[in-house]
Amino acid sequence: MTRKTVTRALEWLRPLGISLTLYFAYYLGRDSRAQFHIMGPIIVMIMSGTVAFESLVLGEAASEKIGYPPNRAYQIQSGLANLATAVTALLVYALEWGSFAEATIVTAMLIFFALSALNHLASAVMANNMKPANLTRPAVALLLTGLLLPPMLAALKQ
Repeated sequence: MTRKTVTRALEWLRPLGISLTLYFAYYLGRDSRAQFHIMGPIIVMIMSGTVAFESLVLGEAASEKIGYPPNRAYQIQSGLANLATAVTALLVYALEWGSFAEATIVTAMLIFFALSALNHLASAVMANNMKPANLTRPAVALLLTGLLLPPMLAALKQ
């Protein structure tokens, strides 16, 4: 399997993983807090973990898919930051640090992806980067926010 194929596959694995996570969160979670305990950290692990994998392992293929010039130093730095977020989400989940820790790591991820979405929009406008993967990033950030913010707020009110 080529690196390009893997980067394309990740574009489908993310929504599939998120859909399954949401299904099981609502199916297994007895209340808002239990549902968010499942969905929050696991979605962070899926999103930040796959972005880290792309940045650290797939490098040039990931850059090409997005329409960015390859810059390994930046990709490695960004990949390590996403890996740190994914590992923190794993710790929060596995060690059961609670709803506020879960909300914090989800909020950090959502802010990162919102700022990243602005960067992708700027790339589309200023550099005429019309690659589909670049153009969908803002929509993905909005969708993630819409999917995670209401259950997070409900869990924190409980």
